[in-house]
Amino acid sequence: MEILGLRQDVPRDPVGQVLKYKGLPIALVDLGRDASEALRASWSTDRPFQSGGVIESSWLLPMVGVGSPAASSLLAGDVFLATADPATLMTIGEGVGSAVMQGGKIVAHAPFVAASGGLLPIVAPMMLFATVSSVMISVRLDRVQKTLGRLYEVVETVRRHLDAEDYARFETAVEQIDNVRSEFEHCQRFASDAPEKLSRIEDRARLLRSKYGLLMTRGIHSEDDARSAVSDVNRFFLASLCDLEVDLLQLYLALQNDSGVVEFRQSRLWEKIERYGKDFRRILDADPIGAFHRKLKGDLADSRWPWLPRGWRRPFGGELTTRVRNVRAIRKDFNSVQARIKRWIEVFEAATGESREQSIVFYREPDGERALRAYHTRDVRLERVAT
Repeated sequence: MEILGLRQDVPRDPVGQVLKYKGLPIALVDLGRDASEALRASWSTDRPFQSGGVIESSWLLPMVGVGSPAASSLLAGDVFLATADPATLMTIGEGVGSAVMQGGKIVAHAPFVAASGGLLPIVAPMMLFATVSSVMISVRLDRVQKTLGRLYEVVETVRRHLDAEDYARFETAVEQIDNVRSEFEHCQRFASDAPEKLSRIEDRARLLRSKYGLLMTRGIHSEDDARSAVSDVNRFFLASLCDLEVDLLQLYLALQNDSGVVEFRQSRLWEKIERYGKDFRRILDADPIGAFHRKLKGDLADSRWPWLPRGWRRPFGGELTTRVRNVRAIRKDFNSVQARIKRWIEVFEAATGESREQSIVFYREPDGERALRAYHTRDVRLERVAT
């Protein structure tokens, strides 16, 4: 780990520290007295941030407890920012003037002060990296969801490929997922029954994904097989999205309730994203219905008599012609689900930059027990300004 040090006294202007771990740089910034006061003044008393959610803050205590360089600044009312945002990293690296942004608006201008002491002890920031990384992964998945639409919209898109029983299963699972997510987005925290709800949904989604993953391996020898293949791929993709969404919500839940499992949840989710991404790419590379369609067209070509004009076929060849036409239409349906899967991959890969704009914001309440609060949000940023 590489640390660029800063001064240890309570600053009036922003001071920053760059931490590096496993190739990921993170900026940790004490916004200083003036910018912190301006930022606090812009907050609503019951909802300081419009995006993101609450983070369980006990993991911060070893870093900001009594005797740490950050402790006095927090007690003095300073707000801290931890982020992988390139704009903030550049501001620290160049030591230029900065603007503190809240909800897209500048709430304070401040010179950026180079300092000589670390804000955190060297052994402490591992959890900080796990938390920032977790938020970045979560934001990338959130971005994909917003692009494809809510899960219930995806269900409605593929409804004609589902039988009544499967439609009911997916509709129920998606409704439960959406209820948990909506509650989280509205309240910026999970209710006490969320873990149990998510566990039940997870079991159902994994069962469906496993079932249709196996069914997708069936050969295609008829029109009915081709229709079933389209249905199986749609259901497999939908079950995969549900399963990823549940893991995403469980990671947010761990950030709120249990810092000890955040790194495990993050690692498990990333491994699942990579595994599911490989499955999705195999679907894009595969063309079983196309192969069957080409075989039918070959059979149709063989059905011609050599002395007949081109385009003429033997008598009674109409059934084969109809089959070729029907499978061509089924193939278009298969191409449609492939397009949705391709879109998922493209959006996830393109969301890297947006995910780095997220921040972990932490501070102490100004009165009472001076409770330590932490949030993940995209609302607060530190940007360079011309001097």
